[in-house]
Amino acid sequence: MTAGIIPHLVNLPHTRVTIASHHLAAAPLPGTTLMRPHDVARAEPDVIIGGFADDPDSEAFWTSAPTTDSLASHNPVCIELSTISPGWAEDWHNHISGHGGIPVECPVTGSRPGATTGTLSAFLYTPVQDDRTETVLAAFTAHRYAFTRPGNPARFKLIYNAWGASILHSLGVFARQLPAHLGEDYPIAARAVTTDGWMSTIAASKLPRVERQDYADPDFAARHMLKDLEHARDLLGALPLIDLTADAFAQAVADHGPYADFTAVADQGSAS
Repeated sequence: MTAGIIPHLVNLPHTRVTIASHHLAAAPLPGTTLMRPHDVARAEPDVIIGGFADDPDSEAFWTSAPTTDSLASHNPVCIELSTISPGWAEDWHNHISGHGGIPVECPVTGSRPGATTGTLSAFLYTPVQDDRTETVLAAFTAHRYAFTRPGNPARFKLIYNAWGASILHSLGVFARQLPAHLGEDYPIAARAVTTDGWMSTIAASKLPRVERQDYADPDFAARHMLKDLEHARDLLGALPLIDLTADAFAQAVADHGPYADFTAVADQGSAS
Protein backbone atom coordinates (compact mmCIF):
# COMPACT_ATOMS: atom_id res chain seq x y z
CA MET A 1 0.00 0.00 0.00
CA THR A 2 2.82 2.41 0.81
CA ALA A 3 4.09 2.16 -2.76
CA GLY A 4 0.72 3.39 -4.01
CA ILE A 5 0.70 6.38 -1.67
CA ILE A 6 4.16 7.73 -2.50
CA PRO A 7 3.35 9.06 -6.02
CA HIS A 8 0.51 11.15 -4.59
CA LEU A 9 2.89 12.70 -2.07
CA VAL A 10 5.50 13.39 -4.74
CA ASN A 11 2.88 15.31 -6.73
CA LEU A 12 2.14 17.70 -3.88
CA PRO A 13 3.54 21.18 -4.59
CA HIS A 14 6.51 22.42 -2.58
CA THR A 15 7.03 18.97 -1.09
CA ARG A 16 10.20 16.93 -0.65
CA VAL A 17 9.61 13.21 -0.05
CA THR A 18 12.19 11.13 1.81
CA ILE A 19 11.69 7.38 2.26
CA ALA A 20 13.13 5.87 5.45
CA SER A 21 13.50 2.12 4.91
CA HIS A 22 15.62 -0.77 6.14
CA HIS A 23 14.90 -2.80 3.01
CA LEU A 24 14.95 -0.65 -0.13
CA ALA A 25 18.21 -0.47 -2.06
CA ALA A 26 17.26 2.62 -4.08
CA ALA A 27 14.70 5.41 -4.01
CA PRO A 28 11.47 4.05 -5.51
CA LEU A 29 10.58 7.09 -7.63
CA PRO A 30 12.29 10.08 -9.23
CA GLY A 31 12.00 13.02 -6.90
CA THR A 32 12.31 10.91 -3.76
CA THR A 33 15.30 10.38 -1.51
CA LEU A 34 16.14 7.18 0.34
CA MET A 35 17.64 7.04 3.81
CA ARG A 36 17.77 4.62 6.71
CA PRO A 37 15.38 5.15 9.63
CA HIS A 38 18.20 6.11 12.00
CA ASP A 39 18.90 9.14 9.77
CA VAL A 40 15.35 10.50 9.89
CA ALA A 41 16.27 13.62 11.89
CA ARG A 42 18.67 14.64 9.13
CA ALA A 43 15.70 15.10 6.78
CA GLU A 44 14.25 17.80 9.08
CA PRO A 45 10.73 16.52 8.41
CA ASP A 46 7.59 18.63 8.65
CA VAL A 47 5.47 15.48 8.38
CA ILE A 48 6.41 11.89 9.24
CA ILE A 49 4.19 9.10 7.90
CA GLY A 50 4.51 5.63 9.38
CA GLY A 51 3.37 2.37 7.81
CA PHE A 52 4.44 -0.76 9.69
CA ALA A 53 3.66 -4.47 9.75
CA ASP A 54 2.92 -4.65 13.48
CA ASP A 55 3.19 -3.00 16.88
CA PRO A 56 6.86 -3.88 17.49
CA ASP A 57 7.98 -2.34 14.18
CA SER A 58 5.89 0.77 14.81
CA GLU A 59 7.18 1.16 18.35
CA ALA A 60 10.80 0.58 17.32
CA PHE A 61 10.65 3.45 14.83
CA TRP A 62 8.64 6.03 16.75
CA THR A 63 10.45 5.57 20.06
CA SER A 64 13.95 5.37 18.61
CA ALA A 65 16.34 8.11 19.64
CA PRO A 66 16.67 9.61 16.11
CA THR A 67 12.90 9.85 15.64
CA THR A 68 12.36 11.21 19.14
CA ASP A 69 15.06 13.82 18.53
CA SER A 70 13.29 14.95 15.35
CA LEU A 71 10.03 15.39 17.28
CA ALA A 72 11.65 17.80 19.69
CA SER A 73 13.63 19.72 17.09
CA HIS A 74 11.07 20.05 14.26
CA ASN A 75 7.63 19.51 15.87
CA PRO A 76 6.38 17.46 12.89
CA VAL A 77 2.93 16.12 12.23
CA CYS A 78 3.21 12.36 12.81
CA ILE A 79 0.72 10.25 10.85
CA GLU A 80 0.54 6.57 11.82
CA LEU A 81 -1.23 4.65 9.05
CA SER A 82 -0.63 1.19 10.48
CA THR A 83 -3.32 -1.05 11.95
CA ILE A 84 -2.02 -1.25 15.52
CA SER A 85 -3.40 -2.36 18.86
CA PRO A 86 -5.45 0.16 20.86
CA GLY A 87 -3.00 -0.06 23.74
CA TRP A 88 -0.04 0.90 21.61
CA ALA A 89 -2.13 3.59 19.87
CA GLU A 90 -2.75 5.30 23.21
CA ASP A 91 0.89 4.97 24.26
CA TRP A 92 1.93 6.30 20.84
CA HIS A 93 -0.19 9.43 21.29
CA ASN A 94 1.45 10.07 24.66
CA HIS A 95 4.94 9.54 23.24
CA ILE A 96 4.48 11.79 20.21
CA SER A 97 2.76 14.59 22.13
CA GLY A 98 5.20 14.32 25.01
CA HIS A 99 8.19 14.89 22.74
CA GLY A 100 6.82 17.78 20.68
CA GLY A 101 5.11 16.12 17.71
CA ILE A 102 1.48 16.27 16.61
CA PRO A 103 0.01 12.74 16.63
CA VAL A 104 -2.45 11.72 13.92
CA GLU A 105 -3.69 8.18 14.52
CA CYS A 106 -4.91 7.24 11.06
CA PRO A 107 -5.43 3.60 10.03
CA VAL A 108 -6.70 3.40 6.47
CA THR A 109 -8.72 0.97 4.39
CA GLY A 110 -8.90 0.41 0.67
CA SER A 111 -5.81 -1.78 0.26
CA ARG A 112 -3.57 -1.41 -2.76
CA PRO A 113 -6.26 -0.29 -5.28
CA GLY A 114 -7.32 2.56 -3.00
CA ALA A 115 -3.73 3.63 -2.43
CA THR A 116 -2.99 3.62 -6.16
CA THR A 117 -6.02 5.72 -7.03
CA GLY A 118 -5.72 8.00 -4.00
CA THR A 119 -9.14 6.95 -2.70
CA LEU A 120 -8.33 5.34 0.64
CA SER A 121 -10.67 5.87 3.58
CA ALA A 122 -9.07 7.06 6.82
CA PHE A 123 -10.21 6.62 10.41
CA LEU A 124 -8.42 9.27 12.42
CA TYR A 125 -7.95 10.99 15.71
CA THR A 126 -5.70 13.97 16.36
CA PRO A 127 -5.77 16.39 19.28
CA VAL A 128 -4.51 19.25 17.11
CA GLN A 129 -5.93 20.46 13.80
CA ASP A 130 -3.04 21.30 11.50
CA ASP A 131 -3.09 22.33 7.84
CA ARG A 132 -0.24 19.92 7.11
CA THR A 133 -2.41 16.99 8.16
CA GLU A 134 -5.22 17.98 5.80
CA THR A 135 -2.86 18.61 2.88
CA VAL A 136 -1.15 15.25 3.19
CA LEU A 137 -4.25 13.15 3.83
CA ALA A 138 -6.14 14.83 0.99
CA ALA A 139 -3.45 13.57 -1.38
CA PHE A 140 -4.32 9.89 -0.97
CA THR A 141 -7.66 9.60 0.86
CA ALA A 142 -11.18 10.24 -0.41
CA HIS A 143 -13.01 9.93 2.91
CA ARG A 144 -11.84 10.82 6.41
CA TYR A 145 -13.79 9.83 9.51
CA ALA A 146 -12.76 11.82 12.59
CA PHE A 147 -13.05 10.04 15.94
CA THR A 148 -12.98 11.85 19.28
CA ARG A 149 -10.77 9.63 21.47
CA PRO A 150 -7.24 8.29 21.06
CA GLY A 151 -7.27 4.58 20.31
CA ASN A 152 -10.77 4.59 18.85
CA PRO A 153 -9.56 4.56 15.22
CA ALA A 154 -7.51 1.47 16.11
CA ARG A 155 -10.48 -0.16 17.85
CA PHE A 156 -12.80 0.55 14.94
CA LYS A 157 -10.31 -0.65 12.32
CA LEU A 158 -9.84 -3.97 14.12
CA ILE A 159 -13.60 -4.55 14.36
CA TYR A 160 -14.03 -3.42 10.74
CA ASN A 161 -11.32 -5.77 9.50
CA ALA A 162 -12.56 -8.71 11.55
CA TRP A 163 -16.08 -8.16 10.27
CA GLY A 164 -14.89 -8.05 6.67
CA ALA A 165 -12.64 -11.07 7.14
CA SER A 166 -15.52 -13.13 8.52
CA ILE A 167 -17.71 -12.15 5.56
CA LEU A 168 -14.95 -13.16 3.16
CA HIS A 169 -14.46 -16.48 4.95
CA SER A 170 -18.20 -17.19 4.75
CA LEU A 171 -18.18 -16.30 1.04
CA GLY A 172 -15.64 -19.06 0.52
CA VAL A 173 -17.53 -21.61 2.58
CA PHE A 174 -20.78 -21.12 0.67
CA ALA A 175 -19.28 -20.42 -2.76
CA ARG A 176 -17.68 -23.87 -2.62
CA GLN A 177 -21.12 -25.42 -2.20
CA LEU A 178 -22.41 -24.08 -5.51
CA PRO A 179 -20.36 -26.18 -7.97
CA ALA A 180 -20.49 -29.15 -5.62
CA HIS A 181 -24.30 -29.20 -5.57
CA LEU A 182 -25.26 -27.53 -8.87
CA GLY A 183 -22.70 -28.96 -11.27
CA GLU A 184 -23.13 -27.56 -14.77
CA ASP A 185 -25.54 -24.92 -13.45
CA TYR A 186 -22.75 -23.26 -11.46
CA PRO A 187 -22.30 -20.38 -13.99
CA ILE A 188 -25.98 -19.49 -13.61
CA ALA A 189 -25.67 -19.49 -9.83
CA ALA A 190 -22.48 -17.43 -9.95
CA ARG A 191 -24.16 -14.85 -12.19
CA ALA A 192 -27.11 -14.63 -9.79
CA VAL A 193 -25.02 -14.22 -6.66
CA THR A 194 -22.78 -11.58 -8.24
CA THR A 195 -25.58 -9.47 -9.78
CA ASP A 196 -28.70 -9.80 -7.64
CA GLY A 197 -29.52 -8.98 -4.03
CA TRP A 198 -27.59 -7.24 -1.26
CA MET A 199 -24.78 -9.82 -1.29
CA SER A 200 -23.96 -9.15 -4.93
CA THR A 201 -21.56 -6.27 -4.23
CA ILE A 202 -19.39 -8.48 -2.02
CA ALA A 203 -19.59 -11.53 -4.27
CA ALA A 204 -18.87 -9.55 -7.43
CA SER A 205 -15.77 -7.97 -5.92
CA LYS A 206 -14.21 -11.18 -4.59
CA LEU A 207 -15.66 -14.28 -6.26
CA PRO A 208 -13.91 -13.80 -9.64
CA ARG A 209 -10.49 -13.77 -7.96
CA VAL A 210 -11.38 -16.91 -6.02
CA GLU A 211 -12.53 -18.62 -9.23
CA ARG A 212 -9.19 -17.76 -10.87
CA GLN A 213 -7.25 -18.80 -7.73
CA ASP A 214 -5.37 -15.55 -8.28
CA TYR A 215 -3.59 -14.94 -4.99
CA ALA A 216 0.01 -14.26 -6.02
CA ASP A 217 -0.12 -10.46 -6.36
CA PRO A 218 -1.82 -9.34 -3.15
CA ASP A 219 -3.98 -6.29 -2.63
CA PHE A 220 -3.82 -7.17 1.08
CA ALA A 221 -1.64 -9.99 2.41
CA ALA A 222 -3.23 -12.86 4.32
CA ARG A 223 -0.62 -12.58 7.08
CA HIS A 224 -1.64 -8.98 7.77
CA MET A 225 -5.29 -9.98 8.11
CA LEU A 226 -4.31 -12.78 10.48
CA LYS A 227 -2.40 -10.28 12.63
CA ASP A 228 -5.40 -7.94 12.67
CA LEU A 229 -7.70 -10.80 13.67
CA GLU A 230 -5.43 -11.66 16.58
CA HIS A 231 -5.59 -8.04 17.77
CA ALA A 232 -9.38 -8.07 17.30
CA ARG A 233 -9.62 -11.21 19.42
CA ASP A 234 -7.65 -9.45 22.17
CA LEU A 235 -10.04 -6.49 21.94
CA LEU A 236 -13.36 -8.31 21.69
CA GLY A 237 -12.75 -11.44 23.73
CA ALA A 238 -14.14 -14.87 22.95
CA LEU A 239 -16.28 -14.66 19.82
CA PRO A 240 -16.68 -17.97 17.99
CA LEU A 241 -16.93 -16.25 14.60
CA ILE A 242 -13.54 -14.57 15.07
CA ASP A 243 -12.01 -17.88 16.16
CA LEU A 244 -13.34 -19.63 13.05
CA THR A 245 -12.16 -16.83 10.79
CA ALA A 246 -8.71 -16.60 12.38
CA ASP A 247 -8.28 -20.37 12.03
CA ALA A 248 -9.28 -20.14 8.37
CA PHE A 249 -6.74 -17.38 7.72
CA ALA A 250 -4.04 -19.33 9.53
CA GLN A 251 -4.80 -22.23 7.20
CA ALA A 252 -4.73 -19.91 4.17
CA VAL A 253 -1.27 -18.68 5.21
CA ALA A 254 -0.12 -22.29 5.60
CA ASP A 255 -1.59 -23.34 2.23
CA HIS A 256 -0.76 -20.31 0.09
CA GLY A 257 1.99 -18.46 1.94
CA PRO A 258 1.98 -15.35 4.13
CA TYR A 259 1.92 -12.91 1.21
CA ALA A 260 -0.97 -14.51 -0.66
CA ASP A 261 -3.89 -12.17 -1.25
CA PHE A 262 -6.38 -12.37 1.59
CA THR A 263 -9.04 -13.81 -0.74
CA ALA A 264 -7.05 -17.05 -0.49
CA VAL A 265 -9.08 -17.74 2.66
CA ALA A 266 -11.97 -18.62 0.34
CA ASP A 267 -9.95 -21.21 -1.58
CA GLN A 268 -10.81 -24.89 -1.37
CA GLY A 269 -7.47 -25.57 0.28
CA SER A 270 -8.40 -23.37 3.24
CA ALA A 271 -10.19 -24.47 6.36
CA SER A 272 -13.99 -24.32 6.27
